Amino acid sequence: MEKIHPAFSSKNIAVCFSANDKYAPLLATTIASIIYNSSKENNYDIVVLTTGISDENKTKLMTQFAEHPNFSLRFVNVGAYVYGYSFYIESDLTNTKYSDEIYFRVLVPTLFENYSKVVFLDADLVVRDDIAKLYNTDIGENLVGAVRDYEGIANCYNNNYERTKYRINEIGIKNFEDYFISGVMIINIDEFNKSFESKTLLDLAVSKDWKQYDQDLFNYICKGKAKIIDAEWDFVEDIDGIFQSMPEHLFREYVASEKNPKIIHYSASRKPWLKIDSKYNDDFWKYARLTKYNDYLISLKAKYE
Repeated sequence: MEKIHPAFSSKNIAVCFSANDKYAPLLATTIASIIYNSSKENNYDIVVLTTGISDENKTKLMTQFAEHPNFSLRFVNVGAYVYGYSFYIESDLTNTKYSDEIYFRVLVPTLFENYSKVVFLDADLVVRDDIAKLYNTDIGENLVGAVRDYEGIANCYNNNYERTKYRINEIGIKNFEDYFISGVMIINIDEFNKSFESKTLLDLAVSKDWKQYDQDLFNYICKGKAKIIDAEWDFVEDIDGIFQSMPEHLFREYVASEKNPKIIHYSASRKPWLKIDSKYNDDFWKYARLTKYNDYLISLKAKYE
């Protein structure tokens, strides 16, 4: 497997995504938010894992960096690495379906073995602070640093028996509070590569029908070796009003994070480009307007109004 090398010799802040053409407009928006809140004192090394993003979309994405010499954007085709693997991408538990790209993050430890750590981000979010602050978070010898899955935890405490049974029996989660979101992770490359080879991670990825895809997989792999970080770094809006089902100490954590979220994650049905009733739509459109995809995203929203 061909290895990636840091783009900059110093202050290299490594950020990784996985995406295809469908997600290019959202990826552009997330990247725009990173650029907007970056510091000239750091260098930002952004890598996109893909099996095919069109030249047109690559060009549109690259234009965002024209005036930012402390940014690098590279696309790495991982098709050869995942060839022959059949991932579970449809869940009867969450009633959702994704693409294979959601599992590409399992390749990060091997592809980035020349790095000490990498921040992995989903493309359906915006960053409202310098991503370097997240990158520099100390996670010790843990495999990952990530935010609790408050929504899923609330569902477990809200007597969602199927989710609770699955997390306990299939993932091996003994404490609901230990389950984290995989959409924002600090991945400890050194520690991961001490424990796993890339083939082992890929084999685990296709070994069973993971109901919440890569998130279940990483929670399974990282049991007891995940550092829970501040919820501000992966804020998810409580659109169904169920978060109060959690124990009081967890609910207080969540409420505190809402005062100044550093990352807003538009997961599940929280999509500003599809819905118009989220409290955090303005944050999305602030950065979408800085991309080549703003008109396209507005046209998507118009279909749902």
